[in-house]
Amino acid sequence: MSVPHRPPGAQKGGGRTCLGVGLGIVGALALIGGGALTAHAYSNHGQTTSNRSEYGPAMWRNEPVATLLPETLAYRENVQSKSTDRNRAQWHRLGISAKTGCDEGLRGATATEAGKLGCKAVLRATYVDPTGNTVATAAVVVFPEGDTAKTAMNTFFDGESEKRDPSAGVTAYPVPGTLAARWSDDRSNGSAGKSVTEMSLPYAVVTSAGAVDGRKAGPLPGEWGGSDIDAKEDRSPWRGAADNLADAIDQHLGALVMEETT
Repeated sequence: MSVPHRPPGAQKGGGRTCLGVGLGIVGALALIGGGALTAHAYSNHGQTTSNRSEYGPAMWRNEPVATLLPETLAYRENVQSKSTDRNRAQWHRLGISAKTGCDEGLRGATATEAGKLGCKAVLRATYVDPTGNTVATAAVVVFPEGDTAKTAMNTFFDGESEKRDPSAGVTAYPVPGTLAARWSDDRSNGSAGKSVTEMSLPYAVVTSAGAVDGRKAGPLPGEWGGSDIDAKEDRSPWRGAADNLADAIDQHLGALVMEETT
């Protein structure tokens, strides 16, 4: 008996059906795989890479000084806040020192203490406030990894703050052709210092502030200058300015670490 042949049309239809099913399966697998890849990518994007312990100590070498000591500074609303709005900045950078030696960037008792603790480098920049009346030099002092130096520096800074006329600590950096052209150590009226809050950063910040016009603070005349308290009161605005700059840099460095390690 002859076996009846399937009509040509039926054979083609069956082939198309098999092909359609195959493509459907492949497409479904592609969708599943694509979805998995998307989910994996999203998951990775949302993860925080905790490499601060490696990035932080080397940040002073790997980032430009202009990034560590930015063009403008002000308090951020939080550590997630981005760059400072120039129109609301509390400090405007005038220049950056090319010298990074510890003995060049620090002076007095601060230089001695930092040297004992293994100071590696000092990065400096000079700033002016929006009024153009207050000038200040800020220094980021780099120490070996660990908390030892930071803890010791905080103790040192606390002791300095109790003195009637504490050492400015950071060497003033004048910037030719700017409001800080005549800025010098002798014109410093107040200083501040603190270890950087971010645990992964073995750094301290030292600042010194004074008047752009060179006006000196010191013992007040007559009955107003008869005690240590009076002398401190006369310097308090400059110390406040120096402390404000130190806090702004501390906050900036902490935010920078977070931006680079997330």
